[in-house]
Amino acid sequence: MNNSDLSKLRFRPGLSSGFTPAGISGFSDLRPAAIIRELVQNSLDAAIEADVKSAKIRFRLTRCGKEEIPGIQEYEEAFNLAVTTHREKGELRSQARRVVRSIQRALDQTKPYVLSVLDNGIGLNESRMNALLSDGISVKGRSAMGTYGNGHSTVIPASDLRYVLYGGIDDKRNRIGAGHAVLASSNSDDKEQPTSGDGFFDKGMKGGRHICAMNHELPDLIAKEIDWIEQNMEHGTAVIIPAFNHFRENKESLCDRIFESAARSFFLAIQENRLIVEMEDLCAESESDDLQILNSTNLKRILKKDEDNRRKSKGAFISGARAYSAYVASQNDKWNIIKTEIGDVEIRYESINSGRTWIDLCRNGMWITGENSLPKLKSSAFADRQPFHAVLILDSKSGKKLHELVRNAEGPLHNELSLNRLEERERQELRNAFGEIKKRLKEIIPAINSASYSPDDFLVLVDFRQEGETGQKSPSFWGTPVAVTKRVPPSSTYKEADTGDGHSRRRGSKRVQKNTNPRPQPLLGSAFNILSVPVESNHKKIIVGCHNSVKNAQLRLCIDENIDATCDLRSIKDTETLGLKNIQIDGEFVDEEKFIRKNGNITGVHLGDIESGKSLEIVLEYSLPSNLILPPDYEPTPRVDILRGVTSSESDD
Repeated sequence: MNNSDLSKLRFRPGLSSGFTPAGISGFSDLRPAAIIRELVQNSLDAAIEADVKSAKIRFRLTRCGKEEIPGIQEYEEAFNLAVTTHREKGELRSQARRVVRSIQRALDQTKPYVLSVLDNGIGLNESRMNALLSDGISVKGRSAMGTYGNGHSTVIPASDLRYVLYGGIDDKRNRIGAGHAVLASSNSDDKEQPTSGDGFFDKGMKGGRHICAMNHELPDLIAKEIDWIEQNMEHGTAVIIPAFNHFRENKESLCDRIFESAARSFFLAIQENRLIVEMEDLCAESESDDLQILNSTNLKRILKKDEDNRRKSKGAFISGARAYSAYVASQNDKWNIIKTEIGDVEIRYESINSGRTWIDLCRNGMWITGENSLPKLKSSAFADRQPFHAVLILDSKSGKKLHELVRNAEGPLHNELSLNRLEERERQELRNAFGEIKKRLKEIIPAINSASYSPDDFLVLVDFRQEGETGQKSPSFWGTPVAVTKRVPPSSTYKEADTGDGHSRRRGSKRVQKNTNPRPQPLLGSAFNILSVPVESNHKKIIVGCHNSVKNAQLRLCIDENIDATCDLRSIKDTETLGLKNIQIDGEFVDEEKFIRKNGNITGVHLGDIESGKSLEIVLEYSLPSNLILPPDYEPTPRVDILRGVTSSESDD
């Protein structure tokens, strides 16, 4: 056989690039969750295409001799030449130097770690392999979740060599193998054009396509993994990551990290036995527990371990608390099929005793995004409904065009929707579909009876720091309940008599003051009961109950230096008004003409005339002043003011 027909790692002529090319620099800082999610998603997609009832994916950790890595000699030659080229140009800046040091350490190892990811999907043929090696090209079916090309860029940073190998076997027992390495371009005296930083393990190119090793031509490192797939799964794909860096985390946490990430993103597919994830550590000292399995039997236990974690770790897609809550909601017997003009979606939901409403979207068994990224379905749209957690379940068959549009609107990591990725007509179709979902949800979920919120006494929640058993103080989100009775200020406080001549006289004082620039004045505390509840950070629900009829009332949020739990009235001069947005009154968004603006910002809202005995439910978001200095982990509670209003022309001074 001619040497040119052999598979080897080839760096062909191409464009100049550094050690931090745009193709993978966007993924270089991703945490394990992104890489694991992409690997599992691709395997689940491949199983759907193969019409396999249950997708199986095995993560296997081994070691191999450096010389066993296909194309390692060509790799080292290209690496050394690239370093020399960029060092002579003075282009080895700090980030590039870190990449070079990482690669050099990997090359110095005699037996590097290798992570193989093996599945029972449709496998690879020449067409799918070329799509995998060519970023952004997709040959997946309409039911799939992503594209081959985007996925493999996510995985490359898991190798300190930035080198990933691929192998596959289809249902006809045809085998194929290839690989992709990402270094930097280089120059040589005998070539006019620089050599590309992208190297491909193949037999050559023909018509712009890679000619890949087939069957008996496969190198041993790929062939032995294909052997295992054939013996245990019949067909499937192997992703092989030499010089695996354990995601730059503790080696002992690898199984926990894989299971945690897979459970959070694929809880629906796992619970329905459409996905099984395995971890096999052949480097472990003990052989008795080298194989661990994540399936529907232990899924709840793995999710529940992290149910109190409300923060997303860097690179994670969903917090432990939210994932567990979504899992519980998805198992609830409350469910409906919502039919839209372009497809159906299943809704499963659970009522929540308190807090904010959550809505999650799962597509083909994979968690995609939450309500903040879903058109028409933000939590504020359901402020007039009892809090609930709903899971929207969309699949390719019943979802039809709705499924297709959602998939096309997803980003490369499939964790948010952006309608800008669609044509205008498609955007409107998707908005209309989610509008239908919103309407049906509001029919299903019970409304809040706001008339029940008119207490004479109530609790406010103070963000104190509580001392635990160890003696250390830890933050408490909800804090300690504090009883606050209804305040009736002395008659001389803030009570004014209008003389009718542009002057006002304060009772209890002989001083007469001309009011040349009338401002809104706080009403008596006895006129209202106000209950203010935090929905989430910088997001409030406010219940206003009126004892006496009031004309032209306004609402604002304020903060001052000595704010406390009782929200006592302070001097107006010490008050800083907060910016507001997304204001709703009794479930309806407020028209712009009711906004009160100052310097272009919304600082209040006209409530209008309020009759005695009436209550209003107000939901809004606010922003704190940029110059406000706060203690660590402390968020102040804004004061709610109800004021006598002025005309619109007077409110913009």
